[in-house]
Amino acid sequence: MTPDQVQILKQKLADEFVPELPPLLDLTAPAAHRADKNVARAFNGYAIQKIAGLDTATAAKSVVDDYNDNGIDAIYYHQPSKKMFLVQGKLKVDEPFSLAEANAFIKGVRDLLNQHYGRFNKNVQDRQAEIDAALDEAVEIILVTARTAELLSQHAKDALTQFLTDPAKPDERLASAFVEFGPVEVVESLLEEQAAPSVCDDLVIFGHQKIDGQRVTYYGQVSLAALAALHTTHGNALFEKNIRYSLGVGKSDVNRAILGTLGTAPDNFFFLSNGVTAIANSIEIKGPKIGGRRFELKGLSVINGAQTIATSHHFITTNPHADVASARVLLTLIQVDEDDEFSAEITRARNHQNPVSIAQFAALDGIQERLRRELAFLNITYRYRPEGGAIAPGLDVMTIEDASIGLALTDADPGMPIILKREPGKLLDSKNADYRRLFTAQLSGRQLANAVRLYRRASRILASSEIAATGQEKLIYRHGRNVIMWLTIRANPTWLNRPTVMTNVEADALLSTPLDAWREKVRAEAMTDMAAADKGPLAFFRNATTARPFIVKLRDAGI
Repeated sequence: MTPDQVQILKQKLADEFVPELPPLLDLTAPAAHRADKNVARAFNGYAIQKIAGLDTATAAKSVVDDYNDNGIDAIYYHQPSKKMFLVQGKLKVDEPFSLAEANAFIKGVRDLLNQHYGRFNKNVQDRQAEIDAALDEAVEIILVTARTAELLSQHAKDALTQFLTDPAKPDERLASAFVEFGPVEVVESLLEEQAAPSVCDDLVIFGHQKIDGQRVTYYGQVSLAALAALHTTHGNALFEKNIRYSLGVGKSDVNRAILGTLGTAPDNFFFLSNGVTAIANSIEIKGPKIGGRRFELKGLSVINGAQTIATSHHFITTNPHADVASARVLLTLIQVDEDDEFSAEITRARNHQNPVSIAQFAALDGIQERLRRELAFLNITYRYRPEGGAIAPGLDVMTIEDASIGLALTDADPGMPIILKREPGKLLDSKNADYRRLFTAQLSGRQLANAVRLYRRASRILASSEIAATGQEKLIYRHGRNVIMWLTIRANPTWLNRPTVMTNVEADALLSTPLDAWREKVRAEAMTDMAAADKGPLAFFRNATTARPFIVKLRDAGI
């Protein structure tokens, strides 16, 4: 787990689980120590919540972790399945789950199964009647190791495995393998909370045909009104695997044409549309319905045709008396597994047939979705797909365009300011090395947010300087803006790694003095170097032959 992911987890535990925990038994410890202890205790509740599918309160109530807990941190009995879960957890990323901890867990399990309650703390003793009843009814007893450290020591693993597979184990109901809830499972479950909801719904297809082969595929006609109804129910979740959401009604000639056809000749829509392509994780054909067949779809996502559906949805909702019953569209429906990377290939291929910016294919990069989920925990909305519509007041929104510029200004390559001046779109092409240099698996949502904050505030300050300047100085601030920002931000690498997301006020305070110093130095040095190169500001800062040596010289000299 990255430090940012651990911090997100701890904040969630403190906010949601700690208030529901049984009170600490020892209140004499310092307040800070008690707070840390409670977060560590809460991790056990989080683990059992994800494993058993519980609500927060129920999961937190299962925690018995405290001083003198005898190696067991949570006890939960799942009545429907008659399974009993015993958990030992460790919320430390720098210490492996050790043999000593495994042995303590094994001893605690033996004592619990032998009903030696006097060897446990009050949290367990207070639940004796409940635990006795569970032990009497359970058909399976499952041990769980929960940890945030990467390593479960081999000695610990061997000890637990030997205990559970020993014919002489204290209870034959003990499952022969323990459940590992490690850092991979923790991160997946944490980020899954910010995932778009899966779309599961029915759709009637007329005249459907099936194509068997490597990918099960169906095609046929569907009612445009039915697709619009799906959009009403599921919103943008319907387009989650697409490279873009709706761009807004009337934003393109295509969208305006859709509106016109629906208003004047809905029965011609089928002939004038390129159709809709969708993928689904599960496709089941059900009974006949209104001249077609009902398809039950799980994990449905429209990967080409978002503008058609969203624009039609707008027309139908704003023209409730219009008759669009005859409007149909060709649907191609492809079945793919949930984690099948082929779905991204389908999306890329189907959308290449339309006028789509290459930058929009960054939406298929899983790193972008991870960053969106991390930023959601920080109350920041990250838009990495094109999307129409106004931004709600008070919403903290960052776009992939801002992210690419902000990250480029923090990168060590002195060529980045030149790329930003000449071809910033390269930084949004997921096939390009410069994109992969910026959007790495190690990049955290917090770092991205700080990069955007610095870029936006620096740009605002320099825009004011440009407005106040005249002549050649004004043009240097305009065309050399990226150089000034890069020199300022790269000279202060600790800004990006601040432990929290900086506010606009904090960004202004950090930037004010050094940005002004670099602005003046760039202006003075550029005047001399432009004259020597016989170039104006635009040509000077766009040309790598003149701009790169200039940037390197200033970087090395400092201020």
